[in-house]
Amino acid sequence: MGYEMFQKILLAVDGTEANRLAVSKAVGMAKESGGKVTAVFVEDVGYRLNPVYFSPLDIDATARRVFSFVRSEADSQGVEVEYKVLIGHAAKDIAALSRDYDVLVCGTRGRTGVKKLMLGSVSGYLAERSRCATVVVGS
Repeated sequence: MGYEMFQKILLAVDGTEANRLAVSKAVGMAKESGGKVTAVFVEDVGYRLNPVYFSPLDIDATARRVFSFVRSEADSQGVEVEYKVLIGHAAKDIAALSRDYDVLVCGTRGRTGVKKLMLGSVSGYLAERSRCATVVVGS
């Protein structure tokens, strides 16, 4: 499809089953373009009642689990991946980080109605506010 312009690919990962399609898309784009993927996982404090009680060991274990599928997919395609873990607000932090990339790839869980209204949509926020081209991969 002509992804040559996308050398720096930012991949937002959250470890959900729906996110696997976004991982495959980003890795495929990098393979075709000869580019590099940066996979970013954000431990989102927005959903915690008390964000003071973070355990670095818990965050590290979660990030390893989330990145394991990215690593296996990238290794099978011969694609280079850099990994980043942030603590903050997923939508805002990923949107800010996107300014340094050619394209952002993220997945969507396909929430609608009340769930979308109550929980929001990280992918919707990113589609509106990222600072580079954005590809939202549906589940």
